[in-house]
Amino acid sequence: MYLHHLTVQAFGPFARTEDVDFDALTSAGLFLLRGDTGAGKTSILDAVCFALYGTVPGIRPTHRLRSDHAPDGTRTRVVLEFTAAGRRLRITRTPKQTYPSRRAKSGTATAEATVQLHERTNTADDDTVWEPVCANHQDASRQIEAALGLSKEQFCQVVLLPQGDFAKFLRADAKDRALLLRRLFDTGRFQELQNWLTTRSKTAKKDLDDATAAVQQLSERIDQETGPFPQDADTPANPPLRPDAEHPADTLTWAQSLLARARDAHTAALAEEQGSDEAHQKAKQDHQRAVALDTHQRRHSQALAQREALNQRATGHPELRRQLEQAQRAEPLRPLLDGLERSSLALQKAHTAETTARALLPTAHTHAELSELQLALEQHHAERGRLQGLLPDEERHTHLSAQLKELSEKEAQAQADHDDAAQWLEAWPALQSEHTGRVDALAKAADQIPQLDRDIQSLDTQLTAARTRDTLAARLATAEGSETKREAEALNVKKDWLDLRERRLDGMAGELAAELADGEACLVCGSAVHPAPAQRQPDQPTRDDEENARAVHEQAEAAHSQASRTRSDLAEQHAQALGAAGPHPPDQLELQLQSVRTAHQSACDDAGKLSSAQEELTRLQHECDLRTHQSQEAKDRLTECQARHKALEQQQQTIALALDAARGNAATLGDRITDLTRAAEHLTGAVDAAQATSATADRHSDARTTADDAAQDAGFPTREEAAAAQQTASLLQQWREELQQWDKDDAVVTGTLNEPDLLEASTQPPAQPQAADEALLQAEARMKHTAAASQQARDRLTALTTLVADLEIRLTELEPLRARYALADRLAGIASATSAANTLSMELEAYVLAARLEEIAEAANIRLQSMTSDRYLLVHSDEKDAGRRGRLKAGLGLRILDNWTGTERETSTLSGGETFTASLALALGLADVVTQEASGRSLGTLFIDEGFGSLDDQNLQDVMDVLDQLRAGNRAVGIVSHVAELSRRIPSQLSVMKHRNGSTLRPLVSADL
Repeated sequence: MYLHHLTVQAFGPFARTEDVDFDALTSAGLFLLRGDTGAGKTSILDAVCFALYGTVPGIRPTHRLRSDHAPDGTRTRVVLEFTAAGRRLRITRTPKQTYPSRRAKSGTATAEATVQLHERTNTADDDTVWEPVCANHQDASRQIEAALGLSKEQFCQVVLLPQGDFAKFLRADAKDRALLLRRLFDTGRFQELQNWLTTRSKTAKKDLDDATAAVQQLSERIDQETGPFPQDADTPANPPLRPDAEHPADTLTWAQSLLARARDAHTAALAEEQGSDEAHQKAKQDHQRAVALDTHQRRHSQALAQREALNQRATGHPELRRQLEQAQRAEPLRPLLDGLERSSLALQKAHTAETTARALLPTAHTHAELSELQLALEQHHAERGRLQGLLPDEERHTHLSAQLKELSEKEAQAQADHDDAAQWLEAWPALQSEHTGRVDALAKAADQIPQLDRDIQSLDTQLTAARTRDTLAARLATAEGSETKREAEALNVKKDWLDLRERRLDGMAGELAAELADGEACLVCGSAVHPAPAQRQPDQPTRDDEENARAVHEQAEAAHSQASRTRSDLAEQHAQALGAAGPHPPDQLELQLQSVRTAHQSACDDAGKLSSAQEELTRLQHECDLRTHQSQEAKDRLTECQARHKALEQQQQTIALALDAARGNAATLGDRITDLTRAAEHLTGAVDAAQATSATADRHSDARTTADDAAQDAGFPTREEAAAAQQTASLLQQWREELQQWDKDDAVVTGTLNEPDLLEASTQPPAQPQAADEALLQAEARMKHTAAASQQARDRLTALTTLVADLEIRLTELEPLRARYALADRLAGIASATSAANTLSMELEAYVLAARLEEIAEAANIRLQSMTSDRYLLVHSDEKDAGRRGRLKAGLGLRILDNWTGTERETSTLSGGETFTASLALALGLADVVTQEASGRSLGTLFIDEGFGSLDDQNLQDVMDVLDQLRAGNRAVGIVSHVAELSRRIPSQLSVMKHRNGSTLRPLVSADL
């Protein structure tokens, strides 16, 4: 992956839009992100991570990415252009943001997070265009991870080597190290495999147990289904005992023998059942014959009794038949007689309705003829039609009143608008002059900001140098005194050593004589005889005394040399600080810096007001144009309203004269029409009532004549006699049903007495059905017993046949299940480290993690040797933690090997600079292994955040040499640090400058340093 360009807007400490040209920064392969603490160096890395993955490293919330210095209307946005997997991509992201609502003055609105991914492609004419790829968060995440080959966790670990996180992995315990490696290398699949093997073992064990239990259950069911067999001469009373389930062959033999006995018992039961069925059929036939004879004899006796009862009921039937015949002749006259009665009632109602309707009419029309009433009704209809034709004029009169009122209001509003615009335009020249002067003053203040920035930076550098100069002056005076003292001490110690050496040389003969022995040659003359050896002086110095004095002299000389070097270094540093600071005291420089900063803050505050002042001036100019247009428009509207008002008043007066004549005494034209309508309705009611009375009288006369003629035709002298002969329909129906039922009963009794079977049964002796019932019950009981025994034998045979077949299948499945469980249990034990076959006692995932850690240590040692001049190496440890969970953490230890002493020790014993060096090497090794594991794609850009301040000059040089090697293969390395030495070593830099109103970015080259 190669970064090309980054744009941030209202992001983190950056209030405005800032751009980073990575192509220019990475041209030399190594570049530096520098700036004061809290300026926002790490925020550059946060922006890169947010653009790619939508979140920032660590656990910081995404909704806090917005700059607190940015204006409310500016949207937070990050745009990153990069190349990955051969694709040139550009991603634009905006986080979720809350801002003041434009509609509600005190409310807020929320803008949701967005993402847009584009890819640069070549057109047919060799031009490059940005084609959209997706605008969805999930699709963008899939595209980014596919191009980079890294998840967010892996990217933050191998590309953004984070501030303060180097030593975490180095000094982490086995548990934390396992968690990190599990996330980076996605070894969860091995844990899933281990869990799958364990589950597989449990499943195989359960299948085997289920199969064994099924065999046991089938054996028990076979034993239960068998039960006791019917005893005969060849068959024992009880079946053989059930064998142990662990012996499949015996179990199958036992089950098959029981099945054979069940077949024999079923055959015997079938023969017994057939004999009982034949005896039951004979008893049933005898019972049927006895019941039939008894039934026939009973029916013959009942028919004789019914014949006697029918003869007694027939005494009053002749009179009943005569009355029924007269009622049937009068029944057709019923509709005519009922119609005559209804017409009489209708005629009475019609006379009453006519009287009521005429009572509503005026006195002149109360007794008028029908023709006079009809003429008056036509006259009312004609007058009402004429008045209805005048209704639109009345509505027009009302509408004109409303229009005149509306015109008066518009005329007053137009006059008010014209006066308001004229008053504002009179004050405009003075207002324009005031705002124009304010904009010019604020623009001048904004132009002073760059110069004030340079003055602040210069004075800040000079003040730091002045303070360093004064501090170094005091240290230099102390170092000069220390050097003089060490020099005097060295001279005194040297004199003591030389004096002691001279005294030893003077007494050397005694020292040599003390080493002589009888029979051994002298070291000076070679003689083995020593007649008069010299004697040692009482205060004679020895070789050890001389060596001790010489050692003291060397230590004093070394202390003097160290003091001299310290004094020289301080003198050089003091000279450099004096050249940078000049003779000015720090207090004076601090006052100047404070003054310039105050002026800078004032200029920034004024510059911040410039935009709003310009907007206000533009708004006022626009309002001037609107007021001018408003004045002219109001004048035109005023003239138009006055002309229309005069014309509408004339129309209203003409219409009012016509309406006054038409209304008469009524308040409105509608009231006059309502009165005419009500009078017409009364006339209409009277005409209709008179017409109905005449028609009803005609219908009543016709009904009376028709009824008289029909009564004579039916054989009745008068219609009154015909009405008397009529009976109710229910009574007639009752008479007919009674006569018909007697006829039916007579026919049935006669037919029953004439049946041949009943006549024959009446001549035979009485039947005995009770004895036949008892014989049939005995035959049925015997048949049920034999049927139950046969069904029991059949059910036993069916059940045993099915169970024995199932038992054969289950016994066949046992051996494969035992073999499958043995294999699954062995593999699960090895993967879970619960089996002796796992000689390392390590779980599967722990074994994979240990192998990855060993690869990381090997990759880290390649750079660690160069950084530490071959002194230190990282050693992968296989030591295991105590306890049950030690199997998971085994093989995840790291120790440090010191090649100078040949000993291994804990990484916590390293110094601060050594810890940073080892951690950086480990982080780079981790990045190499993770990248190779994730995608195998080379990392074109790498960031290292802080930690270089803990290194001395030699270690810093070694680390820089290794970082220079990282640039091989067209790879760029970005260092985030505020160490001054790195500023001198790395020419390509991006400076992050901190201000009160937000940080800014400034790219630097070697000429700017």
